[in-house]
Amino acid sequence: MHLSKILTGLAILGTIIIGISLYASSVFSRDAQILENRIIEIEESVDKKDWASAEKNLMAVREEWDKTEKMWAVLIEHAEIDNIDTSLTRVSEYIKSRDVSMTMAEIAVLRNSIRNIPENQSFSLKNIL
Repeated sequence: MHLSKILTGLAILGTIIIGISLYASSVFSRDAQILENRIIEIEESVDKKDWASAEKNLMAVREEWDKTEKMWAVLIEHAEIDNIDTSLTRVSEYIKSRDVSMTMAEIAVLRNSIRNIPENQSFSLKNIL
């Protein structure tokens, strides 16, 4: 009788942990996709050398990131968030200086950083071991 209560409690706890992990994984994936789509808009503007549009799109990314960062800060290491913040700052400065190659290179770094978060935080055997 006592053992069955313990096993039931552990099963419930395990289910809750798995559920929260799956929910967090879906949040990371959704948010990363939204950010990546906005970053693609910056990339397209820079490719066309439409700097006004690139700045406007960067502001949209920053607004989206400000919302996303609050949620992610609770769930992931702050170093990863700092890397994204630093990369956004660099993109901003490269856009201001109208440097196509540096902007595109930093956009690639930014996209990679954002893509890695859902992958690294997903509920998978690779991440558990």
